[in-house]
Amino acid sequence: MRRTKRLGRYHLTERIAFGGMAELFRAFTFEADGFKRDVAIKRLLPHYLEDQQFITMLVDEFKLVSHLKHPNIAEVFELVEVDENLLIAMEYVDGKDLRSTVEKARGRRMTLALDDIAYVLARALDGLHHAHVARDENDEPLKIVHRDFSPSNLLVGYDGTVKLCDFGIAKATHNRVQTKTGIIKGKVKYMSPEQAFGRRLDWRSDLFSAGSVLYELATGAAPFHAPNEIDLIFAVRDAAPTAAREINPDIPEQLARIIEKAMSRSRSARYQTALEFRDALLRFLRNYNPKYRRTKLSRFMKRVWSE
Repeated sequence: MRRTKRLGRYHLTERIAFGGMAELFRAFTFEADGFKRDVAIKRLLPHYLEDQQFITMLVDEFKLVSHLKHPNIAEVFELVEVDENLLIAMEYVDGKDLRSTVEKARGRRMTLALDDIAYVLARALDGLHHAHVARDENDEPLKIVHRDFSPSNLLVGYDGTVKLCDFGIAKATHNRVQTKTGIIKGKVKYMSPEQAFGRRLDWRSDLFSAGSVLYELATGAAPFHAPNEIDLIFAVRDAAPTAAREINPDIPEQLARIIEKAMSRSRSARYQTALEFRDALLRFLRNYNPKYRRTKLSRFMKRVWSE
């Protein structure tokens, strides 16, 4: 039987991820009625416990995501301090993140099909739209910008469910730690041009990032390349990637147009809402594979992670 480490009412069974300012564990707890609930536990790394700004960011993330109740967003349950540990208990998704899945599939000479790609992005955009239009308990708009829409923050369950997660650097009206203009946060290769410039962002920045993810999944190559991060920032600012069909001629023209529109350098030329982007992907999916079902994605996940 697997040994567990107990923190308060949570039993930690294995570490899933480590990095940034926290580590993530798979865990379980028992509800008042005796029901066993699987959860994910985000624990602030010990050397950040004395840094009030980092603690404030973690608390802000919890408060932010606690307003978000949507089937395509990983839910958070509680923020608690236990034995000098600061923990966020979250929904456990029985699956893997998209980045790990794509890398694992490549190692097994498998690829995510275009219909699966369109489905994953469409569901993620559903969750993203919910975050963009979310309001607080006083019905005031939160004006959330995720700022880190990337494959590592998209969870795909073995049953084909898709969940957007990790709002740790999200920008919102109520954040107490506000990023100053000119400061860049996020993964550079998925940034929008305005994010790479350190400019004020709105939700159209996330849509460019989603377009970059779609480009990478469909072509098998990142839209921007450079020998170092500084040059990569300049490449993202230019926002002139090689046309997707030049890299992968098998991409249908309809999907290529979706990618191009989502990655327009001009905000006004992009999709204006995540729902508009989602609907374009669903139209493509209906044309490309009218009989598509989520079970196809589920079978792919189970084959990739069969061990």
